[in-house]
Amino acid sequence: MSAGMIEHRGIVQRVDGGKAVVAMETAGCASCGQGSSCGVGKMAAGRPATLLTVPVSGDIRAGDVVIVGLPESRLTLSALMGYLFPAFAMLLGAWLGSTLAESDAATALGAIAGFLAALVVARIAIAIMPTLMPAPMLKPLSIRTSPFSQE
Repeated sequence: MSAGMIEHRGIVQRVDGGKAVVAMETAGCASCGQGSSCGVGKMAAGRPATLLTVPVSGDIRAGDVVIVGLPESRLTLSALMGYLFPAFAMLLGAWLGSTLAESDAATALGAIAGFLAALVVARIAIAIMPTLMPAPMLKPLSIRTSPFSQE
C-alpha cells in the first residue's frame, strides 16, 4: 500500500458476492508509532480474531493472506464523526436542558437528546454522502497454495 495508510494482515475466510470475509488479528497496529504503548493493542490482546467484511476485486480467494488498508485521513474523519461530534452534541444538549429548566433531570434529558440527535445526524450524513464511511482496501500478500504436492 502507500504512505498514509493503516494496514493490518488478515486471512480471507470466504468470498461471496463481491465481498470477502477476512479474519484479522486483534493486536494493535504499528502504523502510528506507539508500538507497545498502544492502549487499543493492549485491550485487544488475547481476544479471538476479528472478522471483517470487505469489498473485493481481482483474484482473491479463500485462504489468501492479504493486507487490509485504510487511509489515515478517512479514519480521522470517522473518529470525529463517531466520537467527537456526539460528545459535543451531548454537551450542547445538557447545556440547553439546564438553561431551559434549571434542574438535573432536564440536564440529563438534554444530554441524552443531544447524543441521540448526533447519532441521527451522522446516519443521515452517511446516507447522503457514503464517502464519509471509510472503505478498506485489500491487497494480496501471498496466494494460497495447495497443501498437496503435485507428483
